Amino acid sequence: MPLFALLLLAAEGRPLFYWGARSPVIESRLTGGGSSEAQVVEVHAARDGSSLLVRFSFDRPVRDALYLPGGVPVSGRLRAALYVDRDDDRTTGLAGSEKDLRTGAELRLELGVVSVGADPAEKLEARAVVTAALYSLAPDGRRRRLWQRDDAANPQDVSAHGEWVEVRLPWDHVGAEGPCRLVLAVASQTWDGRLPP
Repeated sequence: MPLFALLLLAAEGRPLFYWGARSPVIESRLTGGGSSEAQVVEVHAARDGSSLLVRFSFDRPVRDALYLPGGVPVSGRLRAALYVDRDDDRTTGLAGSEKDLRTGAELRLELGVVSVGADPAEKLEARAVVTAALYSLAPDGRRRRLWQRDDAANPQDVSAHGEWVEVRLPWDHVGAEGPCRLVLAVASQTWDGRLPP
């Protein structure tokens, strides 16, 4: 593998926020159990001025989910979905049953990875790009994209380092004025928590 590729793999994003001893708002207690896909084990969230910061903690180093042992980038092994019930009212937003914690959410934050091939003309090696997108949700589940960023073009908004991926969302897209409920969804399992004031 060329030295440049090794440097690319070694580079990690910078932390976007100082989390200190803050407790997670959601704990899933999932583990990969031998799966190649990374599992979200904790979600931290905090308001910072005009932004909402969200930190997804995984059960392994993020780099292990983005690249194969030989350094080849892969897609689909790191993803997360976080629903936001910005008014903490389950009778508004996404329609659903009382048992479904996603009921009442107005927003969905999606985290994923795209494998980008090498571009010899631009002298770029193949790499894995972490993406984040925020969608508004209609009661019937239809989505409209409000915001999208990735760690290659927007490292100030999406950063992957260690076992974490951090996302900085503009608060005006979140639009919560009072208590705000967050819901982590992994396959058919969900967990919720509240954004600290």
